Amino acid sequence: MKKILFLFLFTTIFSIGSLQAKNDEETVYMFGVSMSLTDSVVYFTEIMPVEGAQIDGKTGFLIYRNYYSTELKDYMNLSENMPGRTSAVYYSNKRSKLEKKEAKLKKRLVEKQGLTVRYLGDKFKFIKP
Repeated sequence: MKKILFLFLFTTIFSIGSLQAKNDEETVYMFGVSMSLTDSVVYFTEIMPVEGAQIDGKTGFLIYRNYYSTELKDYMNLSENMPGRTSAVYYSNKRSKLEKKEAKLKKRLVEKQGLTVRYLGDKFKFIKP
């Protein structure tokens, strides 16, 4: 399970660069993933536009990206009573690009690692920091 988490985090860090945006003023779409070493269920948020979110034009990184992943982690801890989960956020200015990333990630987690994917539905929404 530790290997799965390491691969998840490694992929997340390097995938972020591939989801770069060119214009800070465009809509930013996001989805989050929450997983634990002790649970075979991985939770996904829906892909959603996040009002006020911005991507740095020079670096391609989401501004306040740590805030958004912490927001999901805190939600899972407090609202869903699932402490100790690792959360990551994926983002892009293009929804279609993000949908492809979500499908690829979900396929890898389900088919190659045998995990179960569940969606939080409309219970969770990212908010502007």
